[in-house]
Formats: sequence, structure tokens, C-alpha cells
Amino acid sequence: MGWAIVLAYDGSHYHGSAPQPGIATVVGGLTQSLERLRVDYHDLALAGRTDAGVHARFQLVSLEAPSLTEEHYPRLQAILPQGVMLRVVMRTPAAFHARHSAQWRQYRYRIRRASHDPLFPLSWQISHPLDVGAMSEVASYLRTVESFEALCKAGSAGGFRRRIHSIELAEREGFFEISVLGASFCHQMVRRIVGALVQVGRRRWSPEYVIEAVDGRDRALLSELAPAHGLYLWRVGYNQAWEWAAERFLERGFEEDWSVIDRLELPFPLEWSAECPHYRHPS
Repeated sequence: MGWAIVLAYDGSHYHGSAPQPGIATVVGGLTQSLERLRVDYHDLALAGRTDAGVHARFQLVSLEAPSLTEEHYPRLQAILPQGVMLRVVMRTPAAFHARHSAQWRQYRYRIRRASHDPLFPLSWQISHPLDVGAMSEVASYLRTVESFEALCKAGSAGGFRRRIHSIELAEREGFFEISVLGASFCHQMVRRIVGALVQVGRRRWSPEYVIEAVDGRDRALLSELAPAHGLYLWRVGYNQAWEWAAERFLERGFEEDWSVIDRLELPFPLEWSAECPHYRHPS
């Protein structure tokens, strides 16, 4: 039996999620905290990679840690670095792997429409009007694409063949949100999708321009990269079809709830868990 640790974090002060020697990262902070508690671990894996400055509402870390017990939970929660919140700790089946066992991932990107809104500081401020109809046309097209070479960083691990299940555009109170859901994403793919959609929304690029560039796999034509600070790893799906999960979360209004993890969002029934009851939006 292994362990899964669910984190939420403000990535503003971290150089990504994955450990890097001598550089402040989210998982680097987690492993340093485990070492302070003298907890041995190995086979650590992340549900989804986040780049420097990217945030997470639900980042699951799986690891083997024979000496970890529930008594470590409050101590671990107390010594995690600034901006990192421990949400759930649970036991896992032996075959579980945070990345390989995941069936889908959802990222959300927040664009602040007001000139200044202190409630949503972790967002990209764009005061110009956006042509949502033109953006929706490109979003619909991207759901049919199988190779995202034009919208991924060169040399992305695993190649460029991906499948997007859904792209949703939504007006919220004070901000505009772009939600992208798929089985997996190559490096910088979501930020480049958002960048392309915003260029279309601002009428700097036409939908036809983006479609032709993606069809032609021409990365040089789609160079707009949305800033990292507006992006969130929102949730990761295990053992649930994405269509069912998306519908159920929408019915529950889960998008507006930062404080609760639904049991069906977790990868398996809990043998033991400790939930943080006071997690709030990292503002």
C-alpha cells in the first residue's frame, strides 16, 4: 500500500511543481517537509505537471512511504512552505500511480476583465472586449484536432498527439474563464491554447488563421503564450468518465467551491483520510 497526498497551491513563488535541485518547487517543498519529519519515501509521482507560476486546486502526489502514518498529518500540514496547502492524505492500492492512473485532467485559465479586482489577483488582466463567438469557433475546432504540434513547446515529452474532450468559455463575476479538459497535455499546450483564443477574441488573429496554422503544424505562427499566473490545475479524474464527472460537478456548482473535495473526485474509496477544512482561494 502506498500513499496519495492532495495539495493545493499558489504557484507564484515556485519554479513549477516537479523537484529541481537547488530551486524552489512545490514538490521540493513537500519532500523537504517529509524529510524534516524523517519520513522515508520513494516512487514519487505527480498527477499533472505545472510550470513556474502556475497554481493548483487539486494536485495529487503518489508515493511509497512505509513510515508515514496519520499522526504525521497535522505536523506535515504545519511545516509545508508558504502558499502550499495539504488537502487530503489517503492510502492507495499498490498499483496506483498519480500520473498513469489518471484518466483526464482539467485546467482552468482566469482572465480578469475589470481594471482592478483584489478578489482575483491570480489572473491575466485584459481590459479589451473579447469576441467570444470567434473564440468559440476556434474552441470547437480544437476538439477535433489530434496533433497539437503548433500549440506545444518544441521537444515536448510524449509527442504532440493529444485529444481535447472539452473547451468551455464562461463569463464569471469579474472575470472570464477558459476551461480545457483532456486525457493529457504536452508542455505549454494549455497556455498556448489560451493565448491563441485571446488573440482571436481581441481580433488580432482570425479563426481561419489559427485553424490553418494548427492544420499546418506551424508553431511559429502561434507564438502567443498566456502568462502562467492565470492558469490552474483544477482537478484530475480517476476511474470516472469525464462526461459524467463534468456534468455532475456542474450540477453541484463545484466550480465555485474551493473548500470541499467531492468523494467521487478521489481515485478510490478512502481507508483513512484527513481533510483540511479551511482551504480558501489562494489570494
